[in-house]
Amino acid sequence: MSHKLGRNKQGSSERKILGFQEASRKIQEIKNLGLRVILAQGVFDIVHIGHVEYFRAAKQAGDILFVGIENDETVHLNKGPNRPFCTFKDRLEFLTEFCSVDFIFGFENIPDYGKSVDMYVHRYKKLKPTAVAVSSWDPNLKLKKRQAKEAGIELAIITHNKRESSTRLLQMIGYE
Repeated sequence: MSHKLGRNKQGSSERKILGFQEASRKIQEIKNLGLRVILAQGVFDIVHIGHVEYFRAAKQAGDILFVGIENDETVHLNKGPNRPFCTFKDRLEFLTEFCSVDFIFGFENIPDYGKSVDMYVHRYKKLKPTAVAVSSWDPNLKLKKRQAKEAGIELAIITHNKRESSTRLLQMIGYE
């Protein structure tokens, strides 16, 4: 089933980018139509083939794919002083060009990955997607299963190869 909820008549990608509150409302509107909404989330600092495969597989798990992107402060706190490589605004814009991504939004809060387990549960409860997409090889898979269960949403386990990472690419070019 094909949906065109992410593009306006001119094919512009600007309406794919939403604020967090707008994304929350839009997810509920779409679910009220009986469609499955999948939430993928991450940094997406240097876009690579692994992201393409992840988004493609996540989209296949449902009808509409929302992608939540961590803000620059979160990336800096959790990835180091030289990150992000690409700004939040640029990362949002890059992802509008993926045909598998229907909507993109940024997270407003700043979780410390090691200490903010409940912040993710809060995010899921606020957004209420049908499922959150998680890679099958994610080292935090067990934790993410618990978070999804606590938030009352499904976990869509996405199987794709871990062929690349933004951190590894940045290390290869001597940036990190």
